Amino acid sequence: MNVMTEFIEKVKRADADYKMFGRAAVCAALSGGADSVSLLIALKELSAGCGFALSACHLNHGLRGEESDCDQRFCEELCFRLGVPLNSRKTVVSEFAEKHESLEETARRIRYDFFREALNALGGNAVLATAHTANDNAETVLINMTRGTGLAGLCGIPPVRGLGEFRVVRPLIYCTRAEVEEFLSECGQDFVTDRTNLSEEYTRNKIRRRVLKEILEINPSVLEAFGRMTKTLREDNAFLEELAEKALSENRTGRGYNASELAKLPSPIRSRAVRKILSEGSVEPSALRINTAAELLTKRSVRYNPCKDRFFTIRKGVCFVEKIEQHYRRFNEKRK
Repeated sequence: MNVMTEFIEKVKRADADYKMFGRAAVCAALSGGADSVSLLIALKELSAGCGFALSACHLNHGLRGEESDCDQRFCEELCFRLGVPLNSRKTVVSEFAEKHESLEETARRIRYDFFREALNALGGNAVLATAHTANDNAETVLINMTRGTGLAGLCGIPPVRGLGEFRVVRPLIYCTRAEVEEFLSECGQDFVTDRTNLSEEYTRNKIRRRVLKEILEINPSVLEAFGRMTKTLREDNAFLEELAEKALSENRTGRGYNASELAKLPSPIRSRAVRKILSEGSVEPSALRINTAAELLTKRSVRYNPCKDRFFTIRKGVCFVEKIEQHYRRFNEKRK
């Protein structure tokens, strides 16, 4: 089996294992980098046989000046040559930053808002295909480990996940970065290189260029090993999530949940149940917030303020999240 055929077969296997495409409209997120270019070419090859309509979307973040504009022109020319419809847009991400939000977080938020718009334009059965590879999966696990994580953080990148009413699929999740480059070389296809990916100023780049490189020397098959591990852990985590959902359903009462019954649950189930309650109330569920709220479940009446305008409340033994507007006086503002 040659390089091109083997690469396409891995994409087909990912589709078969996770039912990624069906007969949906598939929109490929295209940056112009090697991973996304190989994804686009592979999907173009498969689209007719699999029965899905293929398009692409590209967002120029406006962060690298002329280099960003060159990437956009590359994507436009590539899609024109392949006959793939492209939804392309230029924005200046730095103008949309919100308070306490890093530039990277802003870029991701703007990017996924754009993706939702692109999918909306394609209709309700559209899916977004992103070019995450086996390398990205391993890097994500390693990053989460360095920060401290639970089981969910060790599950890596899910091959399929939700994006509101849409789905995000990762058809390259079985492919390595080396295989991506070999595939493009066989195709005679060039790609663009984002110079920020070469800088070790960013954690992921440092993990990629230093840590993962060393691990690969110890075990050249480590990417496949990470793939097997994350698949097993996702299955385990999904089972625990089901148990937490069942516990919440059984202890639903009034506007919330029976706190004393939730307190009796085994820790892995209890923490997941609390995380779901916080999420339902629009509270970002960090480990600190989950643990703090879980410790309060034995109380009859108590209130915990995890973030502005949101309170984890236990009232007469029923726990829920309520919204209460908070108005803060400026430090130097005088009392009237």
